[in-house]
Amino acid sequence: MNDPVLTLSLEAADAGGRQSLRRSIRRLGDFSRTVDIALGQFNVRYGVHMTLTQRSLTRAFLEWMRQFDAQRSLADRDRRDFSHFAAGMLLSSLIRNRPVTGGAARPKGGDLARPEEALVAFWPEGVFYFEFCITVLDKVLAEQDLEGIHLSSQALELRSWASFRENVASDPDLAIPFLDLFLGGDPNWDFPKAARFRSALKGRMLDWDKRLTAPAAADA
Repeated sequence: MNDPVLTLSLEAADAGGRQSLRRSIRRLGDFSRTVDIALGQFNVRYGVHMTLTQRSLTRAFLEWMRQFDAQRSLADRDRRDFSHFAAGMLLSSLIRNRPVTGGAARPKGGDLARPEEALVAFWPEGVFYFEFCITVLDKVLAEQDLEGIHLSSQALELRSWASFRENVASDPDLAIPFLDLFLGGDPNWDFPKAARFRSALKGRMLDWDKRLTAPAAADA
């Protein structure tokens, strides 16, 4: 993604080795270090002061990995869409376990000139979780030579974020379709945790079923 709005630089997190982010992010140590680096960047960028609780972060990571592993068999059906889904699951786990606390009422300098600054003033923890997830997603897509992310106009609308915050407070799983909404995708509001019900993956699965049944139909 060329637009730097709502994204972080995780180059420092990659400096420790040549392992791809899409693999290292699934190791607790590397995951924790990457989140810590990202939070430091976020605090400086927006002039807030948020801290990380390692126990809650570990809980969020383990929850995410259980959900990821349970459905990773579907990844090959549509790697780009499954990557979006995995990012949504991570966002959901972070919101549910709340590893980041603190923040300031207003961003650095008391200036709300940029749309993202108003979002940070409204919900700093939520914006950090979102920025982290979409930054990781964009890098993971690049490593697979897939098209990067594209923010929708709703990703910078305070009204949309108010709805986001209100809904995930009662059901953190709705973070998955909200991420899709903010990235211009096709949200699945009814069954957000089930990858098989995502429109892109359903289409690929139908294509796969057609290929499997085609020889039988020809023999008939």
